[in-house]
Amino acid sequence: MNRVLPLAALIVAVAHPLEAQGYGQQKKSFRFTGDSVMRYEWTREIPTLDGKVNEDRYFVQARPRVELDLGPVELGVGGQFNYSQDDNTLRPGGDPRLIIRDNFYSRKALFDLYYGKVKAGPVEAVGGRFLMPLPVTEMIWDRDLRPFGGGGAVVFEQAGSLTRFAVRGIYATKSHWFEDESVMFGGSAELALQTGDQSQLTLGGAYLDFRDLETIDPRIRRQNTRTLDGLYLYDYRIVDVQGRLVSAGQVPFALVVDYCWNTALSEGNTGLWATLAMGQLASSRARLDYTYAKIDRDATVAAFNADDFYWGTGYEAHRVDLGGATSRKSSVHAIASWQRFKDSLIPEEREDWVQRYRIEWRYEY
Repeated sequence: MNRVLPLAALIVAVAHPLEAQGYGQQKKSFRFTGDSVMRYEWTREIPTLDGKVNEDRYFVQARPRVELDLGPVELGVGGQFNYSQDDNTLRPGGDPRLIIRDNFYSRKALFDLYYGKVKAGPVEAVGGRFLMPLPVTEMIWDRDLRPFGGGGAVVFEQAGSLTRFAVRGIYATKSHWFEDESVMFGGSAELALQTGDQSQLTLGGAYLDFRDLETIDPRIRRQNTRTLDGLYLYDYRIVDVQGRLVSAGQVPFALVVDYCWNTALSEGNTGLWATLAMGQLASSRARLDYTYAKIDRDATVAAFNADDFYWGTGYEAHRVDLGGATSRKSSVHAIASWQRFKDSLIPEEREDWVQRYRIEWRYEY
């Protein structure tokens, strides 16, 4: 793994001269893009059978990619290069972990994206390993996971009070970085309304149906209810509704409220995710985000939603993210989160708050 970071640097070094030579500017088709993060993380008061423990680690990731536009066709390919202080599949003593709480390999290089997209008027189609197209938050789908399969959309955009109407569909399989043969298919509808000169309200709804979950690596099944032999006890047919209000006024802000429920169950099946962001790094040089989440144990599939918190479902949490721009493309963030496992099978753990603190430097190519 000592070759991971030098390889990432080599890709950056090769791609930038291509742009400098005018390749992208002349044909207006080639783009070099992507992102990187450097992080140090402290997690405190983690409950274990041997009492509460603390964990510290650093993590470095580079995800460069190239995109090529050929008229109505877009092609893209990108890599993911990870290196961390420890191997997240192993305990500190070297024994295998029974539960993996990350949605990535901490020491691995692999293809992050490889896709083809076709657009004809309002109709779009995409295939390969691509960015999640459905308008869901990380309560449902971690932004670092890439669906593998195909998707289609019909998107109408126009000037006026109704600025966008979109209907999207997706079929995906093998979408986790760890062993996974599961299938997910779903669809969404989205409506964007202009509510002022500099503000917009977006309303959306999505449905996701997860199948063949028994094929998922048992180490990433996490907090969902399971049988004694480790299989998922319930089905997961998720309805998700979301409202998003964005303003670019004198004090830019964005408010997102997301609510979901697992229609296969009648209780222990709902989730709430709400985020308020104040400021904009591109203009005010600072941004403050606050997130509140309360997600029942079987509201969604814990293997696929956000891994920034220690638990995936069955929890209540608060998170604060204070970011400051260091350049046009980079920023530094101080992040703190507090989370309690409200649905723990151990009553003593339900009111204990796990604390996680992070310092991050983010860069966009």
